Formats: sequence, structure tokens, C-alpha cells
Amino acid sequence: MKRHFLVYTTLASVLGLAACTQDESGMLPDGTQPLALTASIEGGADTRATVDNTWSDDETMALQVNGGDWYNYTAGASGYFTGNYYWQSKDPITVQGICPATAVESTTWSVKNDQSSDADYQSGDLLASELTNVNYVSTAHLTFRHQTAKVVVNVSWEGLPDAIGATASDIGLGIGKDENILMDGTFTLPTVGSGYGTWTPGTTEGSITPHLSGTTASDCVATYEALVIPQTIRSGAWLLTFNATKDEASYGPFYYMLQNDTEWKAGYKYTYNVTITLYGLQVSVDTGSMTWEEGTGGEGSVDLPI
Repeated sequence: MKRHFLVYTTLASVLGLAACTQDESGMLPDGTQPLALTASIEGGADTRATVDNTWSDDETMALQVNGGDWYNYTAGASGYFTGNYYWQSKDPITVQGICPATAVESTTWSVKNDQSSDADYQSGDLLASELTNVNYVSTAHLTFRHQTAKVVVNVSWEGLPDAIGATASDIGLGIGKDENILMDGTFTLPTVGSGYGTWTPGTTEGSITPHLSGTTASDCVATYEALVIPQTIRSGAWLLTFNATKDEASYGPFYYMLQNDTEWKAGYKYTYNVTITLYGLQVSVDTGSMTWEEGTGGEGSVDLPI
């Protein structure tokens, strides 16, 4: 399919043209009327559907028109985008967006093994909207949804020397062990009436070094987060690995093993509340306070240190 790259227009011109109707005189001929576009994340208004829910000034998304060519659009103020699709007739069109725009180059999507930096963490955030019908000279309003899953780990201590939990930098956390997490998959865009696409698991396996969140949950030493490819983790898999060091003393490693098959779904956030004790890990899965869709609940297990 053809890929059409951005031609910059001013926001004022886009908004002004979008305000026209077919009843007004001076209507521009077909092929010169630009498509005005706004986009938001589900549950938020006029925000980029990234991990932090903010649009950057140069953020680009790709817009597919009538299931054919793709057109690049760039974020502006208050959720408005400017791009280079122009109406070809007065017939309604269907549009669908994906972000980042580079995602249209391949149907395969992957997340980074090391997500400790802001950039590598956010690079895994794939977003897409469902198919939307747009009438002639109307503004297209797209709602984007996260197409990967999000794992959050809240870490606290119990019965251990106070010095261990002094700072988050003393903790080493890994998601997965012995490369048992799928790192890529094939993504298919959402269909009509569905906000989420479908995934075919890939073959690349690994483990993830998560991102240290700027916001720590109450009564926790640290909160970590990672983006993951939607997948099912089988019972018996080592999901979390912890190490702690303080003043040249080492504690751990501590492992958390899944007791049941666990599915990570697109657009869901899974919060693991972990308490490290002298005897191992106490883990539960939180189903409340979700900023994405609610993840699967259920109690975790207690695993002794190895």
C-alpha cells in the first residue's frame, strides 16, 4: 500500500476548513479539502495514548482511509492533528489510525528487553483505533487504545533489615527468567465494533528489565512497570526475580512462580503487589485502581528464596 507523508498545514487553516459545510458558498473543489482529525485515548480527553498519556509536538500517527493508503498525521494543540489526506468526493469514508506511524511498515511488533530508560519503555506502546465512519467535511474523531499489556510491580519489605529497603536503587527486578517471556508478535488491526486488535504470538523469547516508575505506590519501596506482548504465561513459569544489595551485602535471589496459567490481554494492566520477607515472596494481583482496563485478579503464591 502507498504511504503518504506529512504536508504541514497550520492548525488555524485546518480548523477553519473543518468548520465549512456543504451549504456554504465557496466550497473548495474535491481534492483540495483536507480531512480534519482529532484523537484521544480511551478514558482521557485530547491526550496522546502513550504510557504517560501526553502528546508530544512532533508525535506522528498513520491514518488509513477506506482500507487503502496510509497518510501521516502530526499532533498539534488539544488533540488536533494535521496531515495530508484530502477529500476525493462527497462520499463518506472509513478511517483507522495506528501510532506510532512507523508501525505500518511491518505487522510484527516487539518490546525491549531492557525497559529501564524512558525511551525504551515507551517504545513498546502500540496504539490503534477502531474503524470510524466520517461524513464529508466532518472532523474525524479517533479513540486510541493500548494494544500491548502493562505489568506493574509494587515492592515492599517485611521482617528484613531496615537497611535493605532504603532506596529503590538497591533492588534488582527482572520479569521472566531463563527467557520465558515472548518479546514479539504479529498484530492485526481492530475490526468494526472492536477497540482491540488481535495478536499471533511470535517466537522471540527473553526477560525484561522493567522501568522504575516516577510514582511509588503507598507503603512501597519501589514501583516498577513494563510493557509486554499479549500472551499466556503457563503455570510453573518463573515470573518475577528479585535481588537486593546494600552496603556490599546481598539478599536473594527471590523468585515468584505462577501457580496457574496467566493471560496478559491487550489494553490490560496487571499489578503485582509483592512483599519480600525472610521466607520468600508474598504476592497478590490487584484488580483496582487501574488506569488501563482492569487486569485479571487472584491471589499469588509464597515462594521460598533459592
